[in-house]
Amino acid sequence: MKKFRIKKYQIYTNKIRNPEGIRFVLLADLHGFSYGRDNAGLIEAIRREKPDAVLSAGDMAVRTCPDTLVTACKLLKELAQYFPVYYALGNHEYKMLLDPERYGMYFPALYRYLMNNGICFLEDETVYLDKGTERIALSGVSIDEVFYNFNHPVMGSGLMEKHLGVADRKMFNLLLAHNPEYFINYAKWCADLTLSGHVHGGIVRIGKAGVLSTNGTPFPKYDGNIYMSKSGKKMIVSRGMGTHTVKVRINNRPELVIVKILAKK
Repeated sequence: MKKFRIKKYQIYTNKIRNPEGIRFVLLADLHGFSYGRDNAGLIEAIRREKPDAVLSAGDMAVRTCPDTLVTACKLLKELAQYFPVYYALGNHEYKMLLDPERYGMYFPALYRYLMNNGICFLEDETVYLDKGTERIALSGVSIDEVFYNFNHPVMGSGLMEKHLGVADRKMFNLLLAHNPEYFINYAKWCADLTLSGHVHGGIVRIGKAGVLSTNGTPFPKYDGNIYMSKSGKKMIVSRGMGTHTVKVRINNRPELVIVKILAKK
């Protein structure tokens, strides 16, 4: 894969007033891929967009391939020289964290290196982003490993609060949550906008539908687009920028997502 598309979304809210809005780049599921030498093509594209911050929804590497960690580290270190960078865990990073006997010290090394180079990890944590007089809450949730299983366990009420506490409903709440399957739970927690990945756009796309999720689910409900709950909360799912294991994408170009949050007119 040598090319990616840029997909742009605009989100309107009455929780901010700045007419310029707040602009983010979303990276998801890079899995150690490189677009040009040391990801020069990707870095150039991100710099052209001039985001207020770069957000990662996880799976920047492959847990069984140390070389992919090096690629992710180089990319994020370079981006942190120009923009604030926030990193929430995907299932690959989370499994490395949970099982050091199997994966060695990969995750602690990744964590220390990136923290020392200015990247902010959001592991069940909330930070506040300011632009002028605007302030929004940015959270990253690391849901339990069981919620990546094929049998789709139900996420009980109160679990999001266990991970992140109670959301401030007066603020605009932006959530990084790698797995989009639990969108309704994120919306009930009061995430005004959730940014996800994980599904790789359904790997193979027929028309507007993705055929297969990364956990083997046929025709996943959330495969790469913008979605809205009954309460009006929104989720954007990136189709991701890489592959792993099954290294196939058909009718499914990798994508870099740009999100602009604007004051409702």
